[in-house]
Amino acid sequence: MSFSRLLFASLVAFSLAAFASGATRLPDDEVEALRDIAKTIGKTNWNFSADPCGGQWGWVDPNPVKGNENAVSCNCTFSNGTICHVISM
Repeated sequence: MSFSRLLFASLVAFSLAAFASGATRLPDDEVEALRDIAKTIGKTNWNFSADPCGGQWGWVDPNPVKGNENAVSCNCTFSNGTICHVISM
């Protein structure tokens, strides 16, 4: 999935849903899109062994450095709360 497609999907999801965060599953294609984005922007501290929507280390930084913050917001209301989608970064 290209960055522009991910951005468009994120904007649509954002306009249709409220912010949510939880320890649910992000679809593989969205994880791959995040990997592509990380590679493109030189992001080396995203933890792909953790769920980006789960609020775990590598996705939430309690002491962010300005300009290098980790902030992935998800909507986890799909399939009875078992599937998330990235809605903003």
